[in-house]
Amino acid sequence: MTAVAQRRLWLVAGWLTIGYVVLTFIGTVFQEMVVLGDNPSKAAAALVTSSMSKNFTGGYIELIATLVFLAAALLLARLLRGSDDLSGWLSSCVGGTAVAYVAVMFATGAAGAAALYDGHHGVPLATVTALSDIRNIGYSMTGGIAGALVLAASAAGQVTRVLPRWFVYAGYLIGAVCIAAVPAAKAGAPQTLLWFAWLVVIGVIALRRSRVAPAVARTATATA
Repeated sequence: MTAVAQRRLWLVAGWLTIGYVVLTFIGTVFQEMVVLGDNPSKAAAALVTSSMSKNFTGGYIELIATLVFLAAALLLARLLRGSDDLSGWLSSCVGGTAVAYVAVMFATGAAGAAALYDGHHGVPLATVTALSDIRNIGYSMTGGIAGALVLAASAAGQVTRVLPRWFVYAGYLIGAVCIAAVPAAKAGAPQTLLWFAWLVVIGVIALRRSRVAPAVARTATATA
């Protein structure tokens, strides 16, 4: 890979990763959130009497964000791949968990959209809440998948020495916490905040890598 191409790929990976986080938070602004165990009045306010168009707008923004994430994660997997079998396997783990994450996000998003639509079209609140619970439990499960992705990316970054050592060790901790916190679905999956923070940092690292990659390549050429 040429230095220019590597720089561009790191640049794209950085902006896509940060863009995913930004779009996700923008999408949540438009949506009424319901977590497991919310009382019926709160569930009705979010799923029955809220603005359906506003909620669907937020959901569509999150859909775009998820597609952006898929592109970013697969690109990061490619950039974290080294020349040995171990880094290749870890890179495949990053790509595989990214696909699994997106698949579960789409499934839970569909359940949430169905709950909102049915709530505005006369379906009993108990049924609507059950659909919303499926969304919430599925969303909590994505925290575990995200944790597996973080662990794989951190290991790949350590093997290839592409990621800073401090970030690798932080990734091991964050990945383990994301997986361990899956049962905290009733709390609204708080571990996802660590996941988003990790994404922002790796996005910044990718942007910085886009600046040093050409310089590294030129130095290697001059040394040769």
